[in-house]
This record gives sequence, structure tokens and C-alpha cells, in this order.
Amino acid sequence: MAHKNEHLYVEKRLKPGWYMYWRHQTYCIVPSNRSDPLTLYAQNTITFEVRPFSFTELWSSESDDEDGPIFAPTEEQLRREIDTRHRIPDIAPTTGIPAKLLAKADDILSVDEQVKKLVPVAREKLEKERKQKERNGEPTRKATNTDVLRAACALLQPKPIGLSTLYKYQHRINTHHDDRSAIAASYRRSTYRQMKLDKATRHFLDTLIPLYCGRKRPGYIYNLGESALEHRTQSLWLDPAKCEGPIPEDLVSELKQVLDRKLPMQALLENAKKKALLTKIKMPARGLFYNYHHWFLAQPDQGRKALNDRYGEGTWESYFAIFDSFAHRATFPLQYVFGDHYLLDVFSVDKATRSKLDRLWLTVLIDAYTRCILGAVLLYEEPCIESIQSVLLHAIWPKSSHTQYGIDKDWACFGIPQQLFLDNALAHHSHSLENLARLIGCRGKYQTIDLIFRPPYLARYGALIESLFGNLSGCIKRDLSGAIQSSAPKDLRRAAKEACLLDEDIDRYIQQFILRYQHTPQKALGGMSPHDKWVESVERIGLPDIPALTPSVRRLFLRQAPDTRKITDKGVCYFGMHYTSDRLGTVSQVDKDNQKIEYSIRYDPADISTISIWDEDVFKGDLEAKELRLPDGSLKQTSEWELKMAKALASKHDGSREDWLSYLNDAEELEKKRKAERDRIRRRRKRLAQEVWDENERAQIDEKVDDISSDDDEYLTKLLAAFQS
Repeated sequence: MAHKNEHLYVEKRLKPGWYMYWRHQTYCIVPSNRSDPLTLYAQNTITFEVRPFSFTELWSSESDDEDGPIFAPTEEQLRREIDTRHRIPDIAPTTGIPAKLLAKADDILSVDEQVKKLVPVAREKLEKERKQKERNGEPTRKATNTDVLRAACALLQPKPIGLSTLYKYQHRINTHHDDRSAIAASYRRSTYRQMKLDKATRHFLDTLIPLYCGRKRPGYIYNLGESALEHRTQSLWLDPAKCEGPIPEDLVSELKQVLDRKLPMQALLENAKKKALLTKIKMPARGLFYNYHHWFLAQPDQGRKALNDRYGEGTWESYFAIFDSFAHRATFPLQYVFGDHYLLDVFSVDKATRSKLDRLWLTVLIDAYTRCILGAVLLYEEPCIESIQSVLLHAIWPKSSHTQYGIDKDWACFGIPQQLFLDNALAHHSHSLENLARLIGCRGKYQTIDLIFRPPYLARYGALIESLFGNLSGCIKRDLSGAIQSSAPKDLRRAAKEACLLDEDIDRYIQQFILRYQHTPQKALGGMSPHDKWVESVERIGLPDIPALTPSVRRLFLRQAPDTRKITDKGVCYFGMHYTSDRLGTVSQVDKDNQKIEYSIRYDPADISTISIWDEDVFKGDLEAKELRLPDGSLKQTSEWELKMAKALASKHDGSREDWLSYLNDAEELEKKRKAERDRIRRRRKRLAQEVWDENERAQIDEKVDDISSDDDEYLTKLLAAFQS
């Protein structure tokens, strides 16, 4: 019998017989060539020409204006989907909306239209006033767009409005696509048609759910709550609204004993103070309870913490995430995907000097059903937000990273994981990753990612990926120079001495290992390789549907800052710098309540010269740092680490962090100078070494080399040493 969730997920898979709309042409998908799994074949419905489409061609885009392909199981559904994505939204019905709200919407639309017509009039009026002042010898300035808008608002009849009011109107109009009914409906209270839970009922549910979740189904818990209120608590429960201070823990503990039949309710009612804090409640509607139960279990900071605090660390996962059996329970690709990090057991050397040692972190995602490695990235940084977001970026779209090394094997797997299992690393609990998992669905068009966290220090819960790392470690120790055989000091010294591989050499080896693994038959797959298992599943249920990799989608994988910023006259202040752009003036600064809007920020830690600002889930624009702009108009690429180091040096030497930019520039110039001096010395030594000389001549040459001027001073040398340490 097919797994229940399989039908929900497989419905969105791309199969032969489905229709595709791409670049204003309609195609019908035909059976693909098994030997070429990275190519989709489709027949034009008008010309009947069959042509191949590479996955990279379909889902990679350099522009936000170019949509990805649209797929549907029938031609009729494809047309409906095309209309949904590319036509103006249907006008919402006005039935049930009060006439007062409709009149308010009409007034807003009328004001916006009048202002647009009055803008040329206001501009001409301001220009006349400026010329008049100029003739009178008074100081003048050219009117800005804001001045023109303010003047247009003042010309409105019969009643002028303020500029902030106009901004509020325009924000509401843009939000609802000029739809009169939608604008009117937006003035309804936020709780319209929503059921309310009073504080006492909510506290009862918060107490009841952790007691039985994991062991009982939601329906059973609901029936148990009804029975407990009727037969155990006399329909009474603690009302937090009656508590003058914190909720009394002793009373909550006694109420839990009443639920467990360890204490009679009458014992509480005999205490007048405790009785005064109780109130009559009843169970909410069953549907509302189910929704609240689902919300409670989905909260990483509440549901999980409540259960683990009561029954011990790891109880949540043992009830709801039996990882050992996931590989056997999976019924289709991308259903269960595991992610983890591994510090490679090999030293690499830097490209410039071949002497600086480093170790790289490998982050991989592996699919439980096919055993395919969906994505992999190598980074210098320890596991962080970028690690998991970078590997997701590599996993979701078709891959070509291995082709740069001449590896001609297919890495065919891709797609959005349905459930992603991670360890309890701090970076995995970030809001940045949680928002990415939600926003990758593009508001319901594609699959979103459910994040599930496995308990720490229990390798058996991630055995599928831990065994992969074990095999990789053995291969590295066998094949690579500079491999660390053990943690013994002598093995570490030997590995450091033998280290000679560059980062790209190790990356090439990892790519080769992964592709070899992808095409190696496995006993657990019935003698099939992960690649064959993936191809077999694609033939059975079709390809996964993913969004086009446009610049706007790429921005979702930037790190989201934990705090927000307002737009000021100097732009957006962040990292101690001022970010601005030509379009920043068109972004709203105040909301409907005339309050400053707090914008969230996303950025790349490797280059903070540019950031992007977002209003909740809506991208507003890219901003550039004024302080990092070079004379030629380009931006000085600076990492977050470099900025922190420069500020630390400025504070250490000058007692102030304000002059950090000069330290950053000094360190960069000094590094260039020292490299040039080093290369000059090496060239001279090499040239002189080709000549035959005696001992005296050799001593003279060494003396000359030592005397080469480097324009050094103690301050700059110490600065470079501190900056690179």
C-alpha cells in the first residue's frame, strides 16, 4: 500500500504526458533517455518538434523578470496556471463588505488618482516659485520628488492630506493590487471571523498537550481534556488574568496532580486564595484544538522545550523522530533528507606560500530513500548558517560543480527536501534558516521544507550520514598526502609535514568520491546504485518541481540579520556604515500608523559591501556601503571578519573604533607591498644562484639581499602581523 504522504507529494512531480509552458511556448513532456537523466525531452504542441531541455537551462535565470517553467498534468490546468501567474488578479466580490468600508476604499483610490494628476501641476508651480525667488535674489534650490508630492497633496480638493497619509494609502493600494473590495476588506479588524481562546483555556491546553503528546493522538487528547474538565476539575482551571504577578507554580503543580488523579479537586477549592484564581472553562471546538495542537508541536522554542523539560532531553525526538527506521520508512525521494557536517582529516596549504595549513569543513545532504548525496559544500568556517544554506542552494537545483574538474559522471539528483533532519547545532535553529525553509515554497507554488532536529551526541540517530563520513575518512587517510591518521601528536606533525594539497585539490577529490559513491551498487538498495535508484524513482513518479534560480531566489540564501533597521536620511545604518542606493527614496519609510518601518536585512558575510532590505517577506532593494565605495565607482569587497578585525585594531591602537577603515586599507596596502618585496627577493636570489661564485661573493650577495629596502616601519609591520594572525 502506498504511503499516505506520497500521493500529496507525487502529485507535483513532472512525468511524461505532463504539459510545460516556457518562454511563451507550450510543450508536452515525452519519455526521457535513461542514459541522459539530466535532460528533459518535450514536444512542441504546435510544431510537434521534440527538443531536449537541460535542467540548467530550465531553472537558471539571471533576471527576476524571467519566470521558470510552468508544469501541469493537463493542458487545461496548464492554461489555468498560466492565467494565475500572468494575468491581473480577479476582482474580489463586494458581497458582505459594509458600504462604509467600500466608500473608504473608493476615497483612497480617488485620492491616489488625483495626486498622480496633480504631480505635473505641483512641479510647474514649484518651478515658478523657484524662478520668482531667483529673480528676487533669494536663495533657492531645485524641488525634490518629495517636495513635489507634498505640494500635490496640498492641492487636493476638497481636503488636502499629508505626505505620510499618501504613503499609507499607496502601500495599501499596492498590497491589494488596486482591488477596491480587497482594500475595503483590509480595514476589518485582524480577528475578523477568528475564534478566540481566553487565557484560562489556553493555559489548560498548554498544560494538557505536553502531558500526553507523543503517546496519544490529538483526538484522544481532546476527549481526555473534555473528560478531565467534566469529571476531575469541575470545569475549573487557573486563569492567568486573575494572577497579580507570576503564575503560582504550586497551584499549577497541584492542578496537574488533579489531572493525574493524585489529588482531589475539592482540596484546592477549600483554599479560598486558590479558588479565587480559578474560572470556568470548556474545551474549544475540535477543529480549533487540532490547529492549536499542530501549532504547539511545530514550535521549536515551546513544544519541544516543554516535553524535554518534563521527561528529559531527547524525549521529543524519541517520540516523534525515530531516525533509525527512516531509511526503511521512506517511500519516495526527498521525503526524508539528512544533513550534517564533517571536519576533513587532512591538512591543506594556501596557494600563495604553500606553507599555511588549514582544514576544511564538509557539509552534505543525503536522501534516505535513494541514498543519493543531494548536495555538498566545502567551507573554511565551522558549521554556521552559511554551511546549511549553501548546501541547500547546491542541492535544490541541477548540479554542474563536478564538471569543472572533468568528471563526466551524472549527478542527477535535485529538488526541495520535504523533511530535513539536522542536529541541534545553534546555526540550525536560526531564523535565517527557518525563513528560507518557508520562503522557498514561493507562497505555495512549490514544496516547503519541514525542519526536524535530532538529539545531540547520538550518532545512531543519524547513522545514514555518519556511515558516509566514516567511509570518506578511511579513503582520505588512504589516498591523500597530509591526511591525519589519528589525534596523536606524532601523526599530526607527520600530516603537517606532508601537507601539499591545495583547497581545489581536496574539492576535486571530494567530488570524485561523491560521484563514485553515487554510481556504486549498494546492498541496502537491492544491488542498485543511488544514481540508478534515483532514475528509477523519476521514471515512476516524475521529476521534482522547483523554482527558477533567479537573483531574487538567490537572495533567500543570504544570511538574515537577527535585528532590523529603519531608513534614515543617511540611508540604512548597519555594520557601522551607511548603505544607500538610487531607489532607496522610493521605499516607504512609515507604515499605516505613521510609525517608522523596521526592515529586515540579508547579507553575505564574505562581502558586506552590499546588503538587501526586506519588508517581512517582500524584497525592497539592494543597498551599497558609502564607506566602501572606491574612486572608480566600484565597491571594495570586505568580509564581516575583516571589518571586526579592523575595528578591534583601531580600538587597540587609537582607543577608538571610528577609524577602522584606514586600518583596513593600510593592512591591504602593506600586504601588497610585502608580497612584492618577497617576489623581488626570490627573483634576485634565483638569478644569482645560477652564477658560480666563491664563499666571499656568496656572503656579499646575501648581504645585498638583506639590505634591500622595504620602506618598512615598526607600526605597519605590527599591523600586518596582527591583522593576519
